[in-house]
Order: sequence, then C-alpha cells, then structure tokens
Amino acid sequence: MPSASALILLLGSIAAGRVAYGLVLVLGFGLGMAVVLAGIGLLIVNARQLIERRPAMSGLRRVAAPIQLGTASLVVVLGIVLTGQALTQVL
Repeated sequence: MPSASALILLLGSIAAGRVAYGLVLVLGFGLGMAVVLAGIGLLIVNARQLIERRPAMSGLRRVAAPIQLGTASLVVVLGIVLTGQALTQVL
C-alpha cells in the first residue's frame, strides 16, 4: 500500500545522504503497517464469529447484508467524489 509518509521519509533520507538508514526506516514502517492491518482484519473476523454464535443477536443477522451493502456503496460513492475532485484540480 503506497504511503506518502514513507515516501517523504525515503526522500528525506536520500537528501541527507543516508539511503540505507532510510530504507531500514521504510521497511520498519511497512512491516508495522502490515502487522496493524493484519491484526485489525483478524479482530474483525473473530468478532464476526462471536456475534454469529450469540442467539440474542439473530436480529443483527437480518440487517447485516443491508449494512454491508450500504457501507460498500458509501465507499464507492466517496471514491467517485474524491476522484472527481482530484480530476477537477488536475485538468
């Protein structure tokens, strides 16, 4: 996943003449981001299994699909809006 912070860190280390140090920092930055994203993913998967096992949460199962569709639609719409805004600034 591209990161502006990692790019700035790497370019700063190149400008300072410490390329190896910058590469190590960017590698650590990337590994940290990967660990955090994997942890969040595992947490979400385990939370879903916990919720599905609870009988009192059966009403949640009925609204799960519309909630998922709504959040996915929101992400797509926001992506289109942000892309449109970026294109108006570029063009």
